Amino acid sequence: MRFVDQLSDGLGIVAGWIFFLTGLFLTYEVASRYLFNAPTVWAAEVSQLLLIWGVYLALGRMMHRRQNITIDFLYDRMAARPQRYADTVAVVITLVFALVIVWYGGWIALDSFVRGRSTGTMLNIPNWWSEAAVPLGFTVLCLQSVVELIRLWAPRSRA
Repeated sequence: MRFVDQLSDGLGIVAGWIFFLTGLFLTYEVASRYLFNAPTVWAAEVSQLLLIWGVYLALGRMMHRRQNITIDFLYDRMAARPQRYADTVAVVITLVFALVIVWYGGWIALDSFVRGRSTGTMLNIPNWWSEAAVPLGFTVLCLQSVVELIRLWAPRSRA
């Protein structure tokens, strides 16, 4: 369990740095375009690619830190046992959804890799570079979901 937590947190930190880097790239693009009238051909597309990776790499950390959306008005008024049941339902639904995304997203990325699909833009980046982020990020989310289910129902965590 500790390995999955560290993996999720580590990838979440990487995602944070990716967002920071994206901000730098876009700032550079705006400055190049409007101050020097010399727009880049790479900044927008590379930023999109980085944003995709950042979002999906952060999924496991979000689950580990329990930063998913809850209706606090109802949840905070529940006793410990109903909260555990509500958490269990939420994590199981997330796990099932994530497994479906891993399955289909993996096939989509593999198909793009095999067929050599690319963006068709100036950089002509292979599509699988962005598509691979989806099954990878959701795989980490699956692992973290299993860990969270174990935590919810392990004897030492019972209220």
